[in-house]
Amino acid sequence: MEAFYYKALRSMVIRKFGLEIKELEREDLELIRQYRNTESIKKRMIYKSQITREQHLKWFEEILSIRHFYFLIYKNDVALGLINGKNINFEEGSSEGGIFVWNEDRNYETSITASIILNDWNFLVNGFQINYAQVLKSNKKAIAYNEFMGYKIDTKQHDNPEVVWMSQSKEDYLQYRDKIQKLSFEDFNITERVTEDDVFFQKSELSRAKVFVEKLPLKQKEVYQRILNRAT
Repeated sequence: MEAFYYKALRSMVIRKFGLEIKELEREDLELIRQYRNTESIKKRMIYKSQITREQHLKWFEEILSIRHFYFLIYKNDVALGLINGKNINFEEGSSEGGIFVWNEDRNYETSITASIILNDWNFLVNGFQINYAQVLKSNKKAIAYNEFMGYKIDTKQHDNPEVVWMSQSKEDYLQYRDKIQKLSFEDFNITERVTEDDVFFQKSELSRAKVFVEKLPLKQKEVYQRILNRAT
């Protein structure tokens, strides 16, 4: 698929399980940068240097693409973290995931639930077949978390010898989802799966969404055209 860049993102929102994940906008950048630069988060990242405003703006401009989706995680209108699917290939059905949560009190529960929302969207709404993740070999907690979600260490070698590729097939994810559904959460009931009815475009930004839909392969275009039709 040809690269296609936007002046801004699609303003897409997914609401499920008491959370709202809302596509990143320019006005969110400083909030993200401040948390990304905290030592507790930075030490778990591949890129560990302090991020300037200029660097962050350049990064934002680079992700304004059909291939990248970055979402703020909200509960009760409070931002708790950032989750993404990037380097998406709609034809091949693949995506690369990532997440960081700065609300330490709800870190684990929020991470699991937001990941389920994004992976339901990947596998069940978009019809993808595989997710990838890049993880520092030293980040044993992240590797264990990913393995708990059904990821496996991938055979392909990373360019950075300190980083490992992990992959999660649709089958692996659905097995994990059945397992996690049996656990009891205080606030989240994940029995129902995310469907296209849980995905929304903000009415104020429908012109962006229409351009996005037009660039999709037929399979996904049909799904997102129905979502778009609900908003008009």
